[in-house]
Amino acid sequence: MQRHFHPPLLFLGTVLLIMTFNTPASGSDWFVRAGSNGDGTKQKPFGDPWEALERCEAGDIIHITEGRYLGKLGSGEWKIPFDGVQLLGGYSQDFSERDPWRLRTELTYDRSSKNRPKEARILSSAAGNVIDGLVLDMQDQNEYEDEQRSGRKPDDLAIGQPAIYLWKPATVRNCVFLNTGHEAIVCRQATVIENNLFLNVFDCAVKVLSVATGHEDAKKPAIIDGNTFAWSWCDRAPGKGRYSGAGVHLTGIATIKRNIFVNCDNNAVFCTADASRTSIENNVFFMNLWSNVKLSQDAIDIVIDDQTMDLLEECGLKAFEGNEVLNPEMSFDPSWLDSVAKRTASQPGKVVMDDWNQLRQALGLDLTGTGGKAASGVSPAYPAASVMALLEPKNKSVTVGARRKALEVKLSEITASAPTKSFETKELLAWASQPDQVDGRALEMVVAISGVANISGIPAIYDKEQHSGIFLHDAGGKERVTGFFKKGTTSERIVNDGMGHYSGSGPASRLYTVRGVAHVSTSYPKAAFFIESIAPFEAVAAARKRAQGVDWFVRAGSTGGNGSQEKPFKDPFQALEKCQAGDTIHVAGGEYVGKLRCGRWKIEVPDIALLGGYDSTFQVRNPWKSPTLLFCPEDFKGTRGGFTIEGDADHTGLIIDGFVFDKRLNNIYAENGDLIRMGSDQSEHIWITRPACEIRNCIFLNGAIGAIHVANGDVIENNIFINHYSQTIVVVEGHTTDPAILRNNTIAFSWDKLFGDGHGRTGEAIALGGRVRAVVESNILQFSDNNGIRLDADPKDIELVDNVFGQNLFCNVYRTAGTVFVDDSVFGQLEDLGFRKCSGNQLLMPNLPLDQAWFDRYLGRTAYVKGKVEMDEWNQVRELLGQPLIATGAKLPEGMAPAYDRSSALALFPRNEACRAGARPKDLPVSFTGILRGGDGDSAEYLPIHWEAVRDSGAWDQLAGQRVMLIVSVGGEDNQWRLSGVEKETHSAWKVSGPQGIDSGGLPVRV
Repeated sequence: MQRHFHPPLLFLGTVLLIMTFNTPASGSDWFVRAGSNGDGTKQKPFGDPWEALERCEAGDIIHITEGRYLGKLGSGEWKIPFDGVQLLGGYSQDFSERDPWRLRTELTYDRSSKNRPKEARILSSAAGNVIDGLVLDMQDQNEYEDEQRSGRKPDDLAIGQPAIYLWKPATVRNCVFLNTGHEAIVCRQATVIENNLFLNVFDCAVKVLSVATGHEDAKKPAIIDGNTFAWSWCDRAPGKGRYSGAGVHLTGIATIKRNIFVNCDNNAVFCTADASRTSIENNVFFMNLWSNVKLSQDAIDIVIDDQTMDLLEECGLKAFEGNEVLNPEMSFDPSWLDSVAKRTASQPGKVVMDDWNQLRQALGLDLTGTGGKAASGVSPAYPAASVMALLEPKNKSVTVGARRKALEVKLSEITASAPTKSFETKELLAWASQPDQVDGRALEMVVAISGVANISGIPAIYDKEQHSGIFLHDAGGKERVTGFFKKGTTSERIVNDGMGHYSGSGPASRLYTVRGVAHVSTSYPKAAFFIESIAPFEAVAAARKRAQGVDWFVRAGSTGGNGSQEKPFKDPFQALEKCQAGDTIHVAGGEYVGKLRCGRWKIEVPDIALLGGYDSTFQVRNPWKSPTLLFCPEDFKGTRGGFTIEGDADHTGLIIDGFVFDKRLNNIYAENGDLIRMGSDQSEHIWITRPACEIRNCIFLNGAIGAIHVANGDVIENNIFINHYSQTIVVVEGHTTDPAILRNNTIAFSWDKLFGDGHGRTGEAIALGGRVRAVVESNILQFSDNNGIRLDADPKDIELVDNVFGQNLFCNVYRTAGTVFVDDSVFGQLEDLGFRKCSGNQLLMPNLPLDQAWFDRYLGRTAYVKGKVEMDEWNQVRELLGQPLIATGAKLPEGMAPAYDRSSALALFPRNEACRAGARPKDLPVSFTGILRGGDGDSAEYLPIHWEAVRDSGAWDQLAGQRVMLIVSVGGEDNQWRLSGVEKETHSAWKVSGPQGIDSGGLPVRV
């Protein structure tokens, strides 16, 4: 169970240093092998590069074996976090050999994944990264016009992502870029791009962006050396000179040398950068449709095609020697070339039909007559199996372009761990105003973090360019100091992730343990702290003490009662009108309709407990055998609807335990039984917003909007929820940072009009709102129309443990931030969302005993829709439920949340012995506080006394003659300690004598 910090108990807590891995020193090696499930060492590699990228530090090297990698949760995205990180692919399985062209390391995307890439396949905002020896084929990410992938969809061309986007200078070498969604590489000046193959790219292969005048890289050209560029596409005006359809597009300066440029739709090189600082030398050009080089200088376009190559020396380039027009004789896939050559050869431009026929003839294809009808497809998918042949041009006189080469394998040794360092435990408040007293001392503190801090005043021994700052606060937000850390470290990663959750005012909801060195700062604040390490901190919360009250009793059909066990009230509303803080209302099985038969009850004082499911004698409590129904009756003629139980004013500590909530009579249904939401009661059964509330052992069904609305600090345990529209359980932030506890609930059939659609739709079992903290444990989440759990909260505030998911039609967990989905296909990566704790969750059929006729109606609406769960899978579900199978293609009436039978819901417990989650029936304990109130007791003032405090102290005589509220328990091991000899001396006064038993006179006890 997650516990949270309360300021007075700070150092009563337990520090948990959550380190799930051994972090290597900067410059260490990480290892990745497809299919592995290790810790990143050579002996136990990670299974995907994203795992290493989320643990590496600046300067680390990530070695990746051959294989196919899909990214975190199948998203097809990788982000490089720090400067100097290297991604090296092409290793053999044992890391002894490296040949990226034979041992292909493919960073790709599975188009069946719901987590579609939103950015470049590799994204970096750091400097000095190296990307070496990877294959990036984006065809599974692109959208094509037909199953043969003979051309891209126009809409997809507008939104396609680059393969690599580099915000700062880096090195890219020995890679293969194929079928890219948009550019292959977008980079800045000073980037090095060497020995790469770019094939079948859209817009351009490499786009070099300029940097601002005065920037340190403003005079540094990009280096584009020894690459092969083939087939850059333009969808609007091929062969017309447009900027798109280029091999290289320059807005920043570059040195372009020893490259091959073939079959670019417009220009091999399109340059708007300063020509005087741009070099184009020793390149080979062939069959580029408009030009080999197009420069826009001083609003004048300069076009250099095959016939005007000599004009390069007149363009003002820094260097231009050695370029030539030559057929490198590339071995393109014949069937692919046959299609695309027809499309391109018909476009008017510099290259004529004879040139195309020469190319076709070299590949053994039939010649095409001049003016032949062209294919219309743009950038059809190039077969990956045919790519590597392009690294060996048949024309031996061509020595430039990308080539296979021997690569050295160099693995550094793991750096030994630093000696253990001791830290003195200190509170931030104890030294923040007097930092000189601890200057230079190694401290350990529990702190909160907020925004970016100015580090201009940190000691000169720290390089300010290599460090960043953050404000550190005491847990109560009374004082702050400047914290600072080295860039590119795990500390930076944790700090960046934690920023934005706390403003620096008031108690903090997230705390961290920091270790490091205290210093005096020359700026404000005067105290600074160098963070050597930082980790989440967990403290034990103070247990809340409930108010103590009296017992009230309710039994359906009673008349003239006073709320005592002998003379119960007839409805809970009568007790609620009399009760005070801490009272308990015991309700026998039966049907209750509320005041004026409206089916609504309101709670307006704290620590009220509503306990249902008793037998008629209040001796046994089993809500599943003695159901206690709260509802609005069919014959009610007033305005129907509203929350069945609503927490109003301060209802902190409300307990609702052992009731049945059924909205069926408040809903409108069509003739075929389908729910009509418009006009139905679109209000939850229970709406509470205060903390420390508990909802236990209840049954909820047939809600047209959802079941319950609760908040942080509340407990939802051992309940059955079935047949609700929208979101069955909604948890919001509320009034505390203590976690909501959702444990051992069964949540089935959460409906939405568009099921299996995702895209932000509802039909969700649990919705965890922003800033919610929760423990979600041992629940069954089944048959959600879209998502099992909707996660607006930060996963780091959520524990997800031992839950069972099944037949949720879009995904099991949907994180709205970043639009990330965990469906059955990537369920094994559930913990990769970054939960505070995640273990024991499983995909399983719990085998709930569903009503067969009702389930048939559900299948009639669900199992026959193309693109949803297949019919065979639904028949497997039916078989497990002991229901007859349905032939594929059978058609049942459409079903939309038809009313579920209440008696069937009472027995909705899993029959699969392997399922340990979900609600279970149980006999619940029966206990009452006792009876101590004399007369009406409402006007008298009483001295509260706990009898346990005086029973062994001999202090009974001191209480004689006083008005007291004596807090006792009846039953249990202390049953012998009761009150008797109670003699009424005056109105509302009791004389207390020894422990001889109790005679209550049948009146409730005011405690």
